[in-house]
Amino acid sequence: MQLRTRLWIKPALTGLAAVGWIEMAYLASSWQMKPPFEIDRDVMLSLLQILASTMLTVAIFAVTAMVSAFSSVTTTATPRASRLIMQDRSSQNALAAFLSAFIYAIVALVAVSAIPYGTLGRFFLFVGYVLIIAWVLVSFIRWVDQVSNLGRVSDTIRRVETACLEAFTDHATAGTLGARPAPADAPETGLLLTTQKIGYLQFVDVEALQAAAHEWQATIRLHARPGAFLDRCRPLASVIGPASLVLDDAMKERLLKAFTLGEERQAESDPRFGLLMLAEIADRALSPGINDPGTAIAVIGSQVRLLCRWADATRESEEIKYPDVEVPPLTAADLLDDAFTPIARDGAVMYEVGMRLQKAFLALQTTHHTGLATAARHHSRLALEQALAKLPTAYHRDKLQALAERPH
Repeated sequence: MQLRTRLWIKPALTGLAAVGWIEMAYLASSWQMKPPFEIDRDVMLSLLQILASTMLTVAIFAVTAMVSAFSSVTTTATPRASRLIMQDRSSQNALAAFLSAFIYAIVALVAVSAIPYGTLGRFFLFVGYVLIIAWVLVSFIRWVDQVSNLGRVSDTIRRVETACLEAFTDHATAGTLGARPAPADAPETGLLLTTQKIGYLQFVDVEALQAAAHEWQATIRLHARPGAFLDRCRPLASVIGPASLVLDDAMKERLLKAFTLGEERQAESDPRFGLLMLAEIADRALSPGINDPGTAIAVIGSQVRLLCRWADATRESEEIKYPDVEVPPLTAADLLDDAFTPIARDGAVMYEVGMRLQKAFLALQTTHHTGLATAARHHSRLALEQALAKLPTAYHRDKLQALAERPH
């Protein structure tokens, strides 16, 4: 998944394909075939020179535009969302097309100048030239439509919501990763497993843990979900099995291979991280220097949509694929803490933000999800308390309180 954020991956692969086509054109020079028409060597060189000079300029422009968009996301939204913007496929495809065309032109120029290409070989080079020009034109037209929105706050909110949607709707990710739910406040009993690495838990191979637990006739209980920050003192999991079970170094190494730690959280496996990114965007918009309640209101709408989808996904009983593994479930209280605490705090002085928050809490109470409804009522009271302390007019305080106390 992290390879999707590497801008060099697609240009490198397509550049290698372009070089491969040039090599095939050279090999075709020895074939006993007559091309439909002949391309003069000087004409081919002129075409390649035009392509090389043009694509170099266009590629520099594309990279500059993309870097500007990434910087805009960092300064106007949140730095945590820049990785999602880097996954934009239209931008990556356009950059791959421009750089591949430049690589094709440069390598072909050197090849035609240094190696005698036959008539059929030059024909193949011309066919490649036409194909890559068509690809560049299509990519450029599609990219122009996308780059006008790339980096804007509204586009960033949409991309964050879209990127997080799968984590909120996938039964395993939104639930207990296909394992049994760990008991609430379960004590750290059994043989504790810790790691020498320090970072965020990004991925858990629950299938590998199930295989080990089944082999050892034990239960593996995780004490952290993807997104948790782990250090050398915090237990990663515990193995609860027969009294004779002892974790040797080989067994510990086997278990640790099932956990992937990194420096950053991953929205694909960590629903809470998506809500945090959205909350950061809203919190920045509510700062006195920006004073943009409309962005905060848009973020609240995205958060309500994601939470409602999570309620739908968790309302259905999750299939237990790994009965010998226990994973702490996501709780509605944690999700709403991540989503609304900063918005309620920094938007308390804004009547319109307070009203939208109370409407959001009323909507979450109608999802028929007990945990979500309880957490929504709790945050409604917190947001109302903060707003009543900061709103300057009695009229607005009364209206906000009336909405918060309205039965759902």
